[in-house]
Order: sequence, then structure tokens, then C-alpha cells
Amino acid sequence: MAFTNQNLALGTSPSQPSSPSRHGKRGGRHRRPRHRRANGRPRSDSESSDSSTTNAAGNHKDDTGRRHQQPKNAPKVDENLFVAIDCEMVGVGQQGKQSSLARVTLIDWNGEVIMDEYVQQQEEVTDYRTFVSGITPEMLQDAQMDYDACRQHVLTLLEGKLLVGHGLKNDLRVLGITHPWQMTRDTAKYQPFMKVRFEDGILWPRALKELCQEKLSREVQVGGRPHCPKEDALAALDLYKLVHHKWEKAMEYKINKTKAIEQKRQAFLQLAGAAKE
Repeated sequence: MAFTNQNLALGTSPSQPSSPSRHGKRGGRHRRPRHRRANGRPRSDSESSDSSTTNAAGNHKDDTGRRHQQPKNAPKVDENLFVAIDCEMVGVGQQGKQSSLARVTLIDWNGEVIMDEYVQQQEEVTDYRTFVSGITPEMLQDAQMDYDACRQHVLTLLEGKLLVGHGLKNDLRVLGITHPWQMTRDTAKYQPFMKVRFEDGILWPRALKELCQEKLSREVQVGGRPHCPKEDALAALDLYKLVHHKWEKAMEYKINKTKAIEQKRQAFLQLAGAAKE
């Protein structure tokens, strides 16, 4: 597949979120902060709790109600180019240590579900991992799609798309597929989202839950309830939206650098071949 800069939706990231306002005390009592609309009227609780969204103008708004403006003159996001994914697995084999695909969820740029399928199992499930996966025997008994059909359907949906997710290596591995690195956006591997754990200075991925708390002021993967694949896919997508502009600029540089290296390699091989003649 040939990659051009036109394939990449460059320059559409919102700017960094501003610091939340600090609400002081009045009369010695803490007052609950109330978000306000642009027209000055207080925002209702239902409005304040909405998931982060991106409006028609491409401006991103997180769960705190803060709006992250797109850079002026930034190209419009090609919404049809993006797909976010999350998979849930169950355990098969001895002690359920081997992962088997049980559910696949894909969403589009606007958070709309474009695929959500439970997958028939080819082996006996020895650990449903329900406390994390949310998968129960009843869910898999009603599964309509086998592994091969699911895999092929995912491949079709991902063709020519920029794939967003968190820890995509695990999702792609259990699906038995690959995706071009130029078209992959893994929020677990985005360096500004990573952190140094030890004195060796090596960057390590951070948990999706931790990133969402810090960057989106959102709770996901809450203890005591199983993960929701749509919620996790949307969280990864919203993290990507926060840094879209910077990320795509970095990817443009990497892609162009890779092309330049490949051109030099081809030129060297041609010279070496001509010398042998």
C-alpha cells in the first residue's frame, strides 16, 4: 500500500487543555463547582457528565466541559479515515492462560459502533475472565460469528483506515492480523503519554485508566466491574484527539524519513548492481 501525506489527517489536534479553574470557599463550606455554558447559564449535571465529544468544527471537549480549540487554519479532520478498536479475551487451555478472542468492538470517529460481535470458541473455555472481560458462557453460546469470519470482517473494516487503540499489539495478535505502522495510532506507545519507571530512563506504557484520569478527567475500567470494549475504544480515541495535530506531525516526519532511507538504500543497491556488471 502506498502512503501519501494526503492519507494522513494532519494538523487537526486540539491545543493542550487549560488548567481547571479553582473554586474557593465561601462561608467555610465547600461549594460544588458548576460548569457553565458559553452563554453563561449553569450547565446541568446531565450535560456535565457527557462523554468527551468533537463538534462539527473539530473542537474537542472533555468530561470537565473544557473545550480544546483546534489550531487556526488547521485542515479539517477526515472523520472517515479513523477506526478505534478494543477486544475482549477469554482463557483456553491449561489454567486458561492462553487467550482466545471472545468479543470485538470497533467504533468510528464519532464514537458510533460499526462492529460489536461475540465470537464462537474453537476450544473449551477454561477461564471466562468475567471480572475483567465481562464475558459469560451465555454470551458465547449466542455468538453468531466464528473466528475466521470475524477476522475477515475486521480486515475489511480496517482496510485503508487509521487504527486507534490502546495496547494494539494484544488486539492484533489475538485477531491474527497486522496493520501498517504508518496507519496505526497506539496510545500506549505514544511517547508523550509514556513515563520512565526506573533509573535506566526507558519509557514504559501507562495504563488506559491512568491516562484517562489525567488527560480526560474520566473514569474507565472502574474496579469492581468488567471492562467495556466500547468505553475503552472511545477512551483511546479521545486521547488521540487531544494530541492529534502533534501526533500526525511526528508521524509525517517518521514516514518521510523512512522513505528517504529506503530511497538511499535502493540507490545503493542499483550502484552495487551496476558495479558488478
